[in-house]
Amino acid sequence: MSAASAILDPRASTTLDDFVLDVAWSPDGAQLAVLGGEGGVFLADVAQPKLTATRIGAHLLGGLALAWQPKQSSFVTSGQDGHVIRWGSQTRNETGRIGVRGAPTQQLAWSSDGKRLATAAGKTLSVWAEDATLLHRNAEHASSIAALCWDKPARDLAAATHGAIVIHRFDKTVSERQLKWPASCMTAAFSPNGKFLASGMGDGAVHFWYLSNARDSQMRGYPGKVLLTLWSDNSRYLATGAGNEVVVWDFGGKGPEGSRPLQLSGHTERVTAMAWQSNGPYLVTGGDDWRLSLWQPGKATRALDAHLTGAPITALRWSPDGKLLAVGEKSGALAVYALVAV
Repeated sequence: MSAASAILDPRASTTLDDFVLDVAWSPDGAQLAVLGGEGGVFLADVAQPKLTATRIGAHLLGGLALAWQPKQSSFVTSGQDGHVIRWGSQTRNETGRIGVRGAPTQQLAWSSDGKRLATAAGKTLSVWAEDATLLHRNAEHASSIAALCWDKPARDLAAATHGAIVIHRFDKTVSERQLKWPASCMTAAFSPNGKFLASGMGDGAVHFWYLSNARDSQMRGYPGKVLLTLWSDNSRYLATGAGNEVVVWDFGGKGPEGSRPLQLSGHTERVTAMAWQSNGPYLVTGGDDWRLSLWQPGKATRALDAHLTGAPITALRWSPDGKLLAVGEKSGALAVYALVAV
């Protein structure tokens, strides 16, 4: 599709009895797992003529994180109750629990091959095998872990902490190195091509490191904490957000250093969610202004399409084939849009 040649077409929606905290697609794109902020765990059937969602369980006191296991029919959730639970999408019930101890698990991240699950509970990082066997535990991080991210080959795991990104390498042995900066690292994002690691900072900056030599570059001027950093699948663009504008850095050619970023303006309140199309050029954003916007960075500076939802947007996720978009709202609304050429 060329610039200004696509829109988002609403296809189906439903409302849950909980606000949507996060959403994850099944590998075949037929189901959606949904975690509610109040702890509800839901499965929605996308392949049916009407979007239906079934509550299959819950975490007491509230939900925290959700991750679908790649290439499998199961997903995991964590909650304020301290449990990490595995769910079967075919059986629609709990199939096991991960033996996490101590603080509630706030971060979950599957490796791309689906063979290892990383969990972060406070300062403690743990890595588990598919059968829930503990493979590695590191309880010596300087502060609570704000984000986890695996690289594409599933060899390196980055943990964002105060003052450093800690990269754990899983080879024949487990080793680590630190990329330091005297501020809180809020996010961690490996570029798919393996060349860069980006992090949004609590001091209103974005840092990216060249992984070949650990050289650090930074982009400043954000209005607050940078809580959103997301790479396009081709590693060309890094989308970032800290306010009501989306700032996109172009890593093509000579890279972003010394260049002006693309600024995508249209939201009137804070942008709360972003998602790049799977293997495609489109970016979607959602915010506290109830606005859902579709962009094509590098081709158009204005939104290609926009929709006003019924409440602040809390989650955006493209289907694995990049044809459908799941949108979650604070009100509990869950909707599916189709990307349509016009």
